[in-house]
Amino acid sequence: MSRINVLDDNTANRIAAGEVVERPASAVKELVENAIDAGAKRITVELGEGGKQLVCVTDDGCGMDADDALLCLQRFATSKIASAADLAEIGTLGFRGEAMPSIAAVSRLRLTTREHDAEAGTEVTVNGGVVADVRAVGCPPGTMVEVRDLFFNTPARLKFLKVTNTERGHCIDWVQRLALAHPDIAFRVIHDASTCFVAPATGDMLPILAIMYGSSASRDFLPVRYESPDIRIAGYLSSPRLTRANRTHQHFFINGRLVRSRMMSHGLTRAYGGLLPTGRQPICAITIDIVPRLVDPNAHPTKIEVRFSRPWEVHHLLEQAVVETLRAASLIGEASFRRATLTADDDWDLRVGQERAVPAGEREAGATRPPLPKVGEDGARTNWRPSPFADVVDEHEEGLEVHGSEPVSAPPAAPRPLPVQEGPRYRFEGARVLGQLWSTYILAEAPEALLLISQHRASEIALAERLRNRDGGRLGRSQQLIVPVSVELPPKESGAVGESLEVFLNLGFELEPFGKLAWLIRAIPAFLEGRNYEEVFRGLAEQLADDDVPPGLEQRLDLAVATAACRAAVRAGERLSLQEMEGLLAALAAAGSPGLCPHGDPVVIALRREELDRRFER
Repeated sequence: MSRINVLDDNTANRIAAGEVVERPASAVKELVENAIDAGAKRITVELGEGGKQLVCVTDDGCGMDADDALLCLQRFATSKIASAADLAEIGTLGFRGEAMPSIAAVSRLRLTTREHDAEAGTEVTVNGGVVADVRAVGCPPGTMVEVRDLFFNTPARLKFLKVTNTERGHCIDWVQRLALAHPDIAFRVIHDASTCFVAPATGDMLPILAIMYGSSASRDFLPVRYESPDIRIAGYLSSPRLTRANRTHQHFFINGRLVRSRMMSHGLTRAYGGLLPTGRQPICAITIDIVPRLVDPNAHPTKIEVRFSRPWEVHHLLEQAVVETLRAASLIGEASFRRATLTADDDWDLRVGQERAVPAGEREAGATRPPLPKVGEDGARTNWRPSPFADVVDEHEEGLEVHGSEPVSAPPAAPRPLPVQEGPRYRFEGARVLGQLWSTYILAEAPEALLLISQHRASEIALAERLRNRDGGRLGRSQQLIVPVSVELPPKESGAVGESLEVFLNLGFELEPFGKLAWLIRAIPAFLEGRNYEEVFRGLAEQLADDDVPPGLEQRLDLAVATAACRAAVRAGERLSLQEMEGLLAALAAAGSPGLCPHGDPVVIALRREELDRRFER
């Protein structure tokens, strides 16, 4: 008897659903993309219980006849391609042919559709992947897909869904990103009968960015425009005044479809150079229109990643476009980026940190570099090599992988040097502050060593210990604000705040909902007095919105303490008085493990006297 079984279509669809449909937001993404490909000018998304109970997407697109309404529920049935040759020239939002049948396999789905010139429409009802009913109905032109009870027949998947606020945030997040990619389409999101997002069809990304990040933030967005023969770049990026702690808010679109690309994030960050504060990332919404044959949109089951045939060119042109935008805003000077004209005889310099292409005439004697791919008569690169970004390792993205004509992986990063530690903790007894170095490090003389202390990380430890060591009640005292402050957040982060109100209360924040996505801050933790408490609040919301955050209150409190301490701590570059430096030294002496900050980074480097004697050959 054969050990290998051919699975039936229903089982195969459920397996495919595991790749395509991770949560309600996945269904929203796929259905809205289908509506966009159908030529819709108005798209409405209705949600119930964050999408767990209901996801309904209605559009005014071309609609389908009865035969197509049934065919679209079969695997690998599509209107987007007709043969394998069409895969190289996909002009829609990508094709895998699994979204509709995969969603139908794990839900109770109802599809209602009508072509614009048809007298009647078609309604198809599907339960768990099995077609239950097909009938003619009266309905407006376009298509409505109603998905109820997602994962009702896969309880293992159902139990991993988050609370309603979190799932709602993910759904709205996706609609907002798709609205950014298609500002000529009107979008509306309704959750539990309440409208929570409206994007009019203006043709411009900026009004949508203003909705997402607040009207005041819209003044900090700079327009990007750049064109080359095969690639057109447009959109907005933030000035260095408007940043976030991670790259979640970097929205890249390839031919109208949102993609995740470390390569493009690397080019963006490198263009900013030293303009960004340490640990901060710019916000952007950038669309790149590229000749379809130069990009493969089907490199990932959910179409979130792409492969470029010329990734080095996309990286270079994006970096150049960003630099020219920053230069036009007088944020950088002419010397920040040097542009060289590339020819087929020039070399593409692959060294990390090199800012420009190096023409053949400027090569150093004896230097060897891979040649720039030659351009044949048909425009193809005849001597293509793997992506140069195999050598690029970003400090925030170790193990960078870039999809070129062949996937390549970066070499492992060099190990981080560890501080010299004296057992589980440093001995600060008898240590004397000598001064401050570069407004960043505190120099102190201990009986047997010279201590170099990171003032920011020492301040983190002091604040974290101050919060954790309070007895009973809240971790922190509150300071009432004379005038409450309203802070608008992205949907996902606003949902995380609502889910973690007890965490904020323990820290000393007093909050209440203010509109659909805003929160009114009535009181702040006392330790934030004189600090940018709004930035700390945003940072906490951003951190707690991460999908990897543990659900337990104690674990979330620990994370919030570490995040708040980091955001409120003394920064590198701040001048400190002798009294302030001595206070930080005393806090380190009292801390349980002052060798590492709450994020696990080294705080102190100790140069022992024996080491100094050895170096001076004494």
